Amino acid sequence: MLKRVGELSGGSMQWTDGMLYPLLHRLERLGYVTSLWGTSEAGRRRKHYAITASGREQLAERQEQWTVVTDALRRVWQNLPRPSAATEGWA
Repeated sequence: MLKRVGELSGGSMQWTDGMLYPLLHRLERLGYVTSLWGTSEAGRRRKHYAITASGREQLAERQEQWTVVTDALRRVWQNLPRPSAATEGWA
């Protein structure tokens, strides 16, 4: 997952184990994911996570909320006046 986040973000987002595993544990406590111990391709013991039906419902709800936020922000940014050459570079 950590590698995939980095790939999908073009390297802009770099997650660490210290960020991911507390999140997975919380999602498991909430019933949004389940976990089972298994063996990786390299032969190491690994915990495998899977999303539950409740997790899929929660994901769909959060995606709808995020769509509303991103659409609103996109409209705001599209309607902002473009800065003049004199003000470019100023924050």
